[in-house]
Amino acid sequence: MRFHSVRNKMMVSTFLLILICALVVIYICSQQMETHFFQYLQDPSALAGQGGQAAGGYGRGMGRGMMGMGGMHHRMMLGAAERTFVESYHKSLWWIGFLFAGMGLVVSYFLSGNITRPLRQLSQAAEKIRQGHLKQEVPVETQDEVGQLAAVFNQMSAELAANESNRQEFLANIAHELKTPLAVLQGHLESMLDGVEEPEPEKLFSMQEEVMRLTRLVGDLRDLSLAQVHQLELHLQPVDLGEKAERAAELLEPLLEEKRLHFVKNMAPSLPVRQLDPDRVNQILYNLITNAIRYTHPGTAILLQTEPVGKRVRLIIADEGPGIAPEDLDHIFEQFYRGDKSRNRASGGSGIGLSLAKSFVEAQGGTITARNRKEGGAEFVVEL
Repeated sequence: MRFHSVRNKMMVSTFLLILICALVVIYICSQQMETHFFQYLQDPSALAGQGGQAAGGYGRGMGRGMMGMGGMHHRMMLGAAERTFVESYHKSLWWIGFLFAGMGLVVSYFLSGNITRPLRQLSQAAEKIRQGHLKQEVPVETQDEVGQLAAVFNQMSAELAANESNRQEFLANIAHELKTPLAVLQGHLESMLDGVEEPEPEKLFSMQEEVMRLTRLVGDLRDLSLAQVHQLELHLQPVDLGEKAERAAELLEPLLEEKRLHFVKNMAPSLPVRQLDPDRVNQILYNLITNAIRYTHPGTAILLQTEPVGKRVRLIIADEGPGIAPEDLDHIFEQFYRGDKSRNRASGGSGIGLSLAKSFVEAQGGTITARNRKEGGAEFVVEL
């Protein structure tokens, strides 16, 4: 396994490349040296200083004879000094080749280690994630492909840790939301079975309300989980969003009267009909309007506006309350998130209404955003 590592493969391949290049250079230099050296010996001017004109003539005759013979005969006719020079040159080339080969081995070792070190760090971090330690981070030392891989890994690790934290918090919140009504039901039933309480209609009605609350919560959680994995069943049909908004306002009018609120409607006269799920649209409207009622000040107004935007239809629901804190804007659509931590289930709802609205909107190919109004209050914008 060690031999098949990326580092060893890179080191061996780099070393072999340098070694082959050194051998090729040695061979070419050796051949070129011998060729030019023999041509030098055959040059009359090279022997002129040693033997005069006669020696030059003899050299020319010997040169013509050597040109007609092979390389072996050339070597046989070399003198001692010439052979010593050629052998010394060859040894020098081989020593240079060994030097380059050694340098190539050292360079390839450190080069391959520098490239594969981030990969080993990634491998170790991935193993820790496999063991359950999700929050891992490796140093990003370069801007190349390996550095980009490390950056993506860090982002993935952070998202995995955040998702796991959200999952655990989600389960804890579910348990908390279910525990309270179940405890109420259990207390009433035990009291009735022990004869402490009589099964009066008012108490039975209170128990029925808790059962209905549980039923709605379980249904909402089921829809939310299906929407998050893109398995929510939709029954699309032509829907007039303006008509749906008007109908929702009529049904929720009694809730506004309790808090001395009123609607300010700005409905487009002829809104395009779109293929939507009418039940999910009603849930979106109900959740957003009840959220506005819950968080606005008594005696103020709730804006209900519809308008066409290109091929889409836009719904705006705004209140005149305190608005959304800047640190809460990025989390407002998270499950069981409440910006005001002092609110409980009775005053602040179950905490999944906005999450459901966002899931239903996105399941129908739309978008939903939350922002604060300049004149005060929060504003939710839905486009479908």
